[in-house]
Amino acid sequence: MLSRVGDAIAIRMYGPPANWIYGFANSTMKEFADSATCPIINMECDKYHPTQSLADMITIKEKFGTFKGVKMTMSFAYSGSIEKPRAVPQSVILAATKMGMEVTLAHPKGYDLDPEIIEACKKNAATNKSSFKITNNFDQGFKGAHVVYPKAWGSGYCFNYTDETGKTVKKADHVKAEAVNTAAVGWKTTKKQMALVDKNGYYMHCLPADRGQEVDDDVIDGPQSIVIDEAENRLHAHKAIMAMTMGGRL
Repeated sequence: MLSRVGDAIAIRMYGPPANWIYGFANSTMKEFADSATCPIINMECDKYHPTQSLADMITIKEKFGTFKGVKMTMSFAYSGSIEKPRAVPQSVILAATKMGMEVTLAHPKGYDLDPEIIEACKKNAATNKSSFKITNNFDQGFKGAHVVYPKAWGSGYCFNYTDETGKTVKKADHVKAEAVNTAAVGWKTTKKQMALVDKNGYYMHCLPADRGQEVDDDVIDGPQSIVIDEAENRLHAHKAIMAMTMGGRL
């Protein structure tokens, strides 16, 4: 019915509507795609946020004119909330490695991303003769980077997991989630942290940011921040997606 009354269906689903079951929202979107006769646009699920990563790549291309040789670090950032999806960091590292950037993923122990995503990033880097590496050291992740993207995401303990039949195989453990999150309180982007990046380096964030937790005001509002350019490019990314999927091809 939705296919009959619209030219596309855009879906945004994660967190409570998916009962924090990792992968449930993504599976739901795939079900829509299997049944719909019009395009399905993922506006963010529990695994991917493709519209955001496209806007991020547009922003980086604007600033550097190229992707080759650009050193980008996708970093965990502390937040008081333990329940946050992995969609942004996973889509960003997938897109950045796909475009041939030199990519570093920095996060504390306990905040590992989906192994399937990590494997895909390694393959992308190998195909493009670029690099993809992971570090648990905050400073090391920032050192010499041209772009840093510190963003909070949930640890593996904040999700429920099910098997192919829908049976719960692992429940969220909020006690452990709080413990690893408290241990990561130092992962906040400050002016001191930004001094580690390339002298012409940039700070990115998908917004909204947890100010005072993920980042200090003088960084996100400072001269190295390109978050407003990034936010504007969501509009242009969405326009391009709609043009390509709803009859706007040249």
